[in-house]
Amino acid sequence: MRIAFFTDSFRENLGGLTRATIQWYDRLAAAGHSVRVFCLKQTEGSLHAGDVFEVPAVSLPVVVDFAPDSKLAWGYAVVRRELVTWRPDVVHLHTPWPVSWLGLWAARSLNLPVVATHHADLEAAASLPAGRALSAAAGVLARSLYGRCSVVIAPTRFAAASLRALGVRSPIAVISNGVERERFAAARLRVADRRRGTSAFTESRPVTVLYAGRLSPEKGIGTLLRALQFALAEEPRLSVRFAGDGPLRGTVERELRGELSAGRVTMAGFVPWERMAEEYARADLLVLPSPHETQGLAALEAMAAGLPVVGVNAGALPETVVHGESGLIVPPGNPRALAEALLKLASDVKLRRRLGARGAALSAEHDAARCLDQAVELYRALKAARPAALERGA
Repeated sequence: MRIAFFTDSFRENLGGLTRATIQWYDRLAAAGHSVRVFCLKQTEGSLHAGDVFEVPAVSLPVVVDFAPDSKLAWGYAVVRRELVTWRPDVVHLHTPWPVSWLGLWAARSLNLPVVATHHADLEAAASLPAGRALSAAAGVLARSLYGRCSVVIAPTRFAAASLRALGVRSPIAVISNGVERERFAAARLRVADRRRGTSAFTESRPVTVLYAGRLSPEKGIGTLLRALQFALAEEPRLSVRFAGDGPLRGTVERELRGELSAGRVTMAGFVPWERMAEEYARADLLVLPSPHETQGLAALEAMAAGLPVVGVNAGALPETVVHGESGLIVPPGNPRALAEALLKLASDVKLRRRLGARGAALSAEHDAARCLDQAVELYRALKAARPAALERGA
């Protein structure tokens, strides 16, 4: 099949939404499908390798941590002409911003079926500068965009319910973004071998807490910092590793400067996805304090690697991480509860092993091959149902 992706960014260092889009692209391409990505030109990082069409755009004043590279897409005629020439079977939108609107308008004018994936919790924008206005605007745009689509993909039941609450009435298909479990199989085995026969704490190997994600306000970094200060003070052999970058990196380094100097906290910066299996292999558990996850890819990857997850009772995390089975769920915005969960797992190696093993089993429900088959089946159903009117539109 031929699928046209529309997304504001296709670069690899922007977090879960972009990572999910890139992984969908790679899986479809590896399965023999033709995928062309319509996106903005990126100036803050390199684009992922692939068939990319840069959508014309004008620069905007910098919008901190919101619009990728602060550009506004335009050039409807250029986008439509490219769709006419390339002739996709389906158009797939991955953000509710101007790039996707151009794709929607062009696709509808050509009677092409349009799918949109709801990747990001729109309430997360409320934690950014001018957040409430941005969040409200995002909600209006998303409701209007999704309402004009043939079908909307939600990665979790939580995301589907959020769409309905937003007022979206288009058909919704729940299809996980998926996790390539085979990439983490070797890491899972290494973790199991490393832990076999060890106690919770040893002088030679402290228990390592991993944070994997963007260092930005909507990810619950403020709560995490206070929780880590409690936990690190309680257990001096605990260590923490941050695999990610973002606008709050300086805040993290400032708040944890003493632990950084002592080597108990490590800042790995942005880690390419291809190297994340090694990050999980080094860790003993994952902490994910974000209250704004529509799925939580880091949690799925950690589970596939056999790590227990400490998350919060908000967004889709309680659906992805089952409390008492694959991890521990605590109230959002509660540093003390988060610290206590970290210490509980850190001090109980048998509990970590049990939760990690169960998480690895549960991650099979999100196997990438299974999710890809579901998406392709949806594409084919839409292609078969659409009017054969591309020639008339062209």
